[in-house]
Amino acid sequence: MTRFRPALLAALLSTAVFGAPPAQAASTPHELLTQLAQQMIDSMAQQDPMLATTLGIEGHDGELVNPSEAGRRQRIERLRRWSHEVDAIEHGGGTLTLVDADDAKLLRAQIDGQLEHLLVHETDRKDYAGPALALTDAVFTQFLHLPIPGRDGATPATRAQAWADITARLAGGPAYIEAGQKLVTHPGHLFGTVGAQQLQGVPDFLTGPLSEAARTQLADDPAALQRFEVARDALLATLARSKAYIDAHAASWPENYAIGRKAYDEMLRREKLLPFNGADVELIGRNLLAHGWAEEAWLHDLSVQRGEAFGAASGGGMAPAGAALVGYYRERIDELRRFVDAHQVITIPAWLGAMEVVETPKFLQPVSPGASMNAPRLFAKSTTGYYFITPPVSLEDAAKRLDMNEDFDHDRIMSTAAHEAMPGHFLQLSIAHRHPDLVRRLQDSDAFAEGWAFYGEEMFVRLGLFGDDLDARVFTARWERVRGARAIVDVKLAAGEWSVAQAVDFFVAQTGFTREASQAAIANFALRPGYAIAYSVGRLQLELLLSQYLQHKGAEASLRDFHDRLLSYGTTPFAIVGPELLADLDKPASAVRASANY
Repeated sequence: MTRFRPALLAALLSTAVFGAPPAQAASTPHELLTQLAQQMIDSMAQQDPMLATTLGIEGHDGELVNPSEAGRRQRIERLRRWSHEVDAIEHGGGTLTLVDADDAKLLRAQIDGQLEHLLVHETDRKDYAGPALALTDAVFTQFLHLPIPGRDGATPATRAQAWADITARLAGGPAYIEAGQKLVTHPGHLFGTVGAQQLQGVPDFLTGPLSEAARTQLADDPAALQRFEVARDALLATLARSKAYIDAHAASWPENYAIGRKAYDEMLRREKLLPFNGADVELIGRNLLAHGWAEEAWLHDLSVQRGEAFGAASGGGMAPAGAALVGYYRERIDELRRFVDAHQVITIPAWLGAMEVVETPKFLQPVSPGASMNAPRLFAKSTTGYYFITPPVSLEDAAKRLDMNEDFDHDRIMSTAAHEAMPGHFLQLSIAHRHPDLVRRLQDSDAFAEGWAFYGEEMFVRLGLFGDDLDARVFTARWERVRGARAIVDVKLAAGEWSVAQAVDFFVAQTGFTREASQAAIANFALRPGYAIAYSVGRLQLELLLSQYLQHKGAEASLRDFHDRLLSYGTTPFAIVGPELLADLDKPASAVRASANY
């Protein structure tokens, strides 16, 4: 259970905001920080147009800028210059409010994170499949958001332009991929093997859903369809060569995903603004793991007393198989919305969009074995989000295994959808994307987002969403074990203290994941250090803040009031949200929501 694109924060520094107003003379620290944030975004408009696509910025979907050593050096220089500018604003003599001081911290954390990825993580130096997968991901985003005439202002002309943009990007793909591969000066073994698995699934998308849509929507323009097919086939040939090269060489590449404990601790402090180091995170993870095991033991004892086995028979009921499964997911999301309203969990805004339920594309399944989601794009007009599921081959077999990554019954689907959709990522990120403060709008703290969604899982058990269904409760306990184990392996892998094989063995033993799903999960954690801890450290910080809120508000406190306030600050680190939320407790929650366009 995760967000499909958790690294949005990194993307924001590599692209541009559409429709930026002309630069004006700024005088206050707030104006200066906002202007700098806008400059940081606008100046990168031409450097990475694929990330502009990710964010829903119009006008860049047909563009590609080939990577180069010169471009990489210029990016590092820009980041360092922006860091100096943040320092100048922070110490320029103006009076900084709490929000101004926090905005400066947030911009600096963004810059530090980007420099760390270039100078410490060096993923672009290690990931030979990275350029091909980045291109595929951008085209997949364009495919998801193909304009539908009559919706969101789209016309037949905008749809034709969207296909021209896809074709242009496909046509430029071979040169882009080859240029990016030249930057891979020390390719890594795990990067290679996982990348090859993902590349194996790319033709399924390009020749399947994408080509089927092209044949349907370009049926009245044979020349455009031919241009698409020629560009697609040239890209497929490049992808095949890339995979063949990885297959031939990956065995000799070193394991170089680890960044070391010192760099890991620096990342937590400077980039993620966490009050924890790696040792703290391990302890948090072990506490979660132990509690999950204890909770399951209590539930197992209760099931014996009742003579009631875990699984769909314990109360949830089996979901339908086949094509009906997608509709069933939609119905469960609607059911969750009604529950949230009825129990006054949080204020659901009238403008909230809808979620489309689609199958996870095969090129993403090697690193995303369970459900995931895409929020509405940050700067796009559409408010639609996407919920990705990988339907099991057999729901009955998944039920017999109590498979952690295959939702087979009503209550497991409800638990997962609560995390991904309502009131989890979809609701929270939709609200955050409307924040009027540019610096806040650009934030994408994984600890806040995953901490909020994880917190909601247990909350819904306590509020009675599942009645007394034991399987729903044990499912929640097992996911607590998963989040604890994730935190432990993330630290161990990034520090270089465990091998992938050791981490997989640990994960299999502790989580209930199959070995295949554990291998996919561990590969993902190893290649993205610092993300897998977000659930555990985020929920802990959220609950600590809740306790402070309760002590301050006393008899006036309510969960709805706290939740409304919490989501009004954007997807921002708790180190920022906490002091600001507590400082605003004298304001009505409705006023705090209004100030955030929520």
